[in-house]
Amino acid sequence: MQTNFSFKNCLEREKAFVENYFSKDVKLGKIQGIVNRLNADETLEVRVEKFVKKSAYKVSLILGKPMNLFVSEDDHTLQEAIDLSKDKLLERLRKVWAKKKYNIGGHEN
Repeated sequence: MQTNFSFKNCLEREKAFVENYFSKDVKLGKIQGIVNRLNADETLEVRVEKFVKKSAYKVSLILGKPMNLFVSEDDHTLQEAIDLSKDKLLERLRKVWAKKKYNIGGHEN
């Protein structure tokens, strides 16, 4: 799994923080484990936007085709926004994994 980053209205130290925070195996370990079982060629796109007037952050995590998963979270601290969006993505990935594992939906894979 590859990880791509894009930033909007962020300072250099905030960019470095996000890239360092995601480089830790703790943050991506569980996500990588599930994604690699489903589709090892998947790319995780991390988008971070800083709202200038509200002093808040929006973090979006996107897994493209064939999964098409998109989660987004807003918070006043960058770390909280990342953690909340990561937890949402992990929850959705677990649902996808359970559906595939137990063939829920009647589709043959």
